[in-house]
Amino acid sequence: MAENKNILVFAELQEGVVKDVSLELLSEGSKIASKTGDEVAAALIGSSNPAQTNRLAHFGARKVFVIDDPSCASYSPEIYTHILASLVQEHKPRSVLIGATVVGKDLAPRIAARLKTGSISDCASITLNEQGQLIANKVVYGSRLSANITCPSTPQIVTVKPGVMEMGKPNTALKTEVVRVIPQLSGITPRSRVIGFIRGDSRTISLTEADIIVAAGGGVGSKENLKLIEELAEVLSGTVGASRVPVDNGWLPLERQVGQTGKTVEPNLYIACGISGAIYHTMGMKDSKVIIAINKDRNAPIFKLADIGIVGNLTEVIPAIINQIREEAAHAKKI
Repeated sequence: MAENKNILVFAELQEGVVKDVSLELLSEGSKIASKTGDEVAAALIGSSNPAQTNRLAHFGARKVFVIDDPSCASYSPEIYTHILASLVQEHKPRSVLIGATVVGKDLAPRIAARLKTGSISDCASITLNEQGQLIANKVVYGSRLSANITCPSTPQIVTVKPGVMEMGKPNTALKTEVVRVIPQLSGITPRSRVIGFIRGDSRTISLTEADIIVAAGGGVGSKENLKLIEELAEVLSGTVGASRVPVDNGWLPLERQVGQTGKTVEPNLYIACGISGAIYHTMGMKDSKVIIAINKDRNAPIFKLADIGIVGNLTEVIPAIINQIREEAAHAKKI
């Protein structure tokens, strides 16, 4: 990698599989690199599984640095920071892209501090200016403004929210150069260790990680009616989300909010219940694979975005859906 030229993506693993946000960053990084003649590389820490290096190749990684050491089997702030910072110091990429996950938000500022450079967090998009610097866009001041931020020093460390960038389609014809790196960890002492892994409850899992989201809007009418939303989410093994109104009314906590002032999500199924479809909400869920809208107002803007629209009172529609799902599940058990 030439000095201050290329892009390095941290390929985060979850249970041995590269997370979608890392593939999204590879896709976006590849778009930028195609305009500048740069290359995109990935740093894969904790696995040498060919299936995962191939996935990284299919989404645009021209080179994959593989660091597979027993000490890297699970995330360690001290070890991962040392490995990735050392990799950046040696190969000198212009930009380092990291998913704004729990791990990414911990790792990025540590690397920036180690390398004495800046870190731009929780970004929604990235572009290049005429000087070849990354311009990162993010909401600021309590989501009241949108700001374009650049880091004049290199490398430019940027974390990007999961689900805000298009993953793109994998090109299975693409190959990658695999570079195996032996980490030098003498003198590095982890201050914590992972002793087990507990899978998150689908009802309380982070919205950005959920495959199915059942979202409540102001049309739910009351906190009591949220039981219908929760019951539908339960039978679908999904999680509950919300537009701004239920959160402002105190029916659901802020971490359940989807939209410009909440989480940006891209689940396989998004069911909008009593949500009108205001732009500040749809910006956060418009890229869901399948969108179902339930609203008694047939002119609600959400129907323009929905793949399936149901006009009706959600207190009647949702129980009917739940009963149908349970009947089909019971029938399937008998077969």
